[in-house]
Amino acid sequence: MLGAKDQTDFKLLRYFTTTSLVAFVVVAGLLGYVFRTLSINAMLGEYEGQHTNMARFLANEIWEHQFDTFILDTEAKTANEIKQMPQIPLINREMVLLLKGTSIFKVKLYNRQGMTVFSSDPKQIGIDKSSNPGVIGALRGRSASELTHRNSFSTFEGEVQNRDLVESYVPLYDPFSGKLIGVFEIYGDATQSVAYIGERQLFIVTTVVGLLALLYMVLFIIVQRAQNLINRQNLERERSQQALSESEERWKFALEGAGDGVWDRNMQTGEVVYSKRYREMYGFSDEDVDLLKEDWDSRVHPDDLKNVLAERQAYLTGQTRSYANERRMQCKDGSWKWVLSRGMVVARDAQGNPARMIGTHSDISERHKREEELRLAATVFDTVDEAVVITDMENRIVSVNPAFTTITGYQPGEVIGKDPKLLGSGMHSAEFYRDMWQQLTSTGAWHGEISNRHKNGKLYVEWLSIKKVSNRLGVSTHYVAVFSDITERKAAEERMQHLAHFDLLTGLANRTLFTDRLQQAVAKARRDKNNLALMFIDLDEFKPVNDGLGHHIGDLLLKEVANRLQECLRRESDTVGRLGGDEFVVILPEIEAAKDALNVADKILHTLNQPFDIAGHDIHISASIGIALFPEHGSDEKLLLKSADAAMYRAKEGGRNRLVLAE
Repeated sequence: MLGAKDQTDFKLLRYFTTTSLVAFVVVAGLLGYVFRTLSINAMLGEYEGQHTNMARFLANEIWEHQFDTFILDTEAKTANEIKQMPQIPLINREMVLLLKGTSIFKVKLYNRQGMTVFSSDPKQIGIDKSSNPGVIGALRGRSASELTHRNSFSTFEGEVQNRDLVESYVPLYDPFSGKLIGVFEIYGDATQSVAYIGERQLFIVTTVVGLLALLYMVLFIIVQRAQNLINRQNLERERSQQALSESEERWKFALEGAGDGVWDRNMQTGEVVYSKRYREMYGFSDEDVDLLKEDWDSRVHPDDLKNVLAERQAYLTGQTRSYANERRMQCKDGSWKWVLSRGMVVARDAQGNPARMIGTHSDISERHKREEELRLAATVFDTVDEAVVITDMENRIVSVNPAFTTITGYQPGEVIGKDPKLLGSGMHSAEFYRDMWQQLTSTGAWHGEISNRHKNGKLYVEWLSIKKVSNRLGVSTHYVAVFSDITERKAAEERMQHLAHFDLLTGLANRTLFTDRLQQAVAKARRDKNNLALMFIDLDEFKPVNDGLGHHIGDLLLKEVANRLQECLRRESDTVGRLGGDEFVVILPEIEAAKDALNVADKILHTLNQPFDIAGHDIHISASIGIALFPEHGSDEKLLLKSADAAMYRAKEGGRNRLVLAE
């Protein structure tokens, strides 16, 4: 029967385990909250990035429909006038096609006054959103996104939403002038994503609670068993004192002083005696484990237990001459510690069975941690896609990783001990490398683009980062260079840049590039007080060719027309562009008088009147040309283009195959 003190001790232990259970549940709840918060933030960031890219994509795709003019024109119109603008149905059709198959279910567009000038929901066009915080932030150049849960109030839109959604406000810039002209608002349906996060949160919390509850039960059982053993020890105090006296004699050897924990196990009864250092190693007090008939493997990590049992059995049966293994052992507080366990049988019974075994535990947690860090570092070094080069302070290569061979073509044996300059392409000046080393010496780091040469002689562009490495004393010992091959990415960027400014069929300047060059030419002519001519050229009888012989022949004809137009212009400052269909434009900057433009136009008419041999077809066409002069026919590029266009139509009405000077 337990005494009053024993009952108090047991009650305190029970309070401790109960408090631990409550702490476990709180930790599980906090873990679930942290997981959900991080997941929601990550999802919101991903949606904002997608919406920003989608906004740029939508703007680029519909720019050719006078998108910029449409937005700017709305600033001087009322809500009713905006709703009646003819561009809205066209933009809506384009938006429906572009958004098909995406998670975007609504797109809205605001001008600089915060007026809704376009929406996937036509009823919202013309609504003033100038007080909307998302619109205000985007008009100041800041993108913003908000997650609004189902049936919750949106602080951006000021209304209750019927689904989980992400609303993003993205500034819209004119790609030519770089000026802010409006704001995109994009709605992304995040219902499934939020639901998935909730499911994962519930699973994590449930799993953690279950595991911690199981750990609590084990802890409670261990505490209960320990308390029972302590009570039995009180009844056998005299025997314990005698055993303690005997055990103290056992630890009078050097192992204790060496920092190892010593254990002495009775193989027949299961009784085990531990040294002071052993108890300290695992966080036990003197009263916790002396003479405890502890299950030999109760504190061995489950993942290590199979190997421990096999090695012990091999030793006890004589298959091996020594017993030693590394394993993880559980401490009193539940944490795990890596130890080296060694032991030997010191006594056997009459039948030769092990009767007594003594051994030690050495704490190798720090060593194991360092080994794991080195192993992880080596794994990263060998598996990353970026090439890694390590040199000494004399700039001799001492190590490279597999990615280095993949990118450069050189095997490690071909470069170890050599200077990295063997990769040099000869494309950079001595000053370039001098500046690189100056920055590396002064700051300890350098990064940038650099051209190098593959082993096969092929040039490639890489993004290179170099850092100086120092030891614990602050002495520089090595340089570490990390680089990746960005050749394909650079080529793709150049291709995209070309496609953005040149007509895909003819290679002439497209509407975007033509508009930019016309703006520059007008600005220069105004500054230098020079004349400027703009021609608007429309092919006569092109539609019958296109309809009768097919679009393929029509495309070939347009390409040949483009070639002839370029042959008619010899100055580098002249520009030929294609606006679309069979419409071409020509910019003649810095002309002396109108007759210079008329002479060029006559040459173009004559050239286009010559027969075209297209895929075996003898094709005859002509052209109608309208000419406008700066500043007589327009003080800016828009008025100039409008005058040239009107002159071209008068040329067509006058019988075609002729040129007309603007009035």
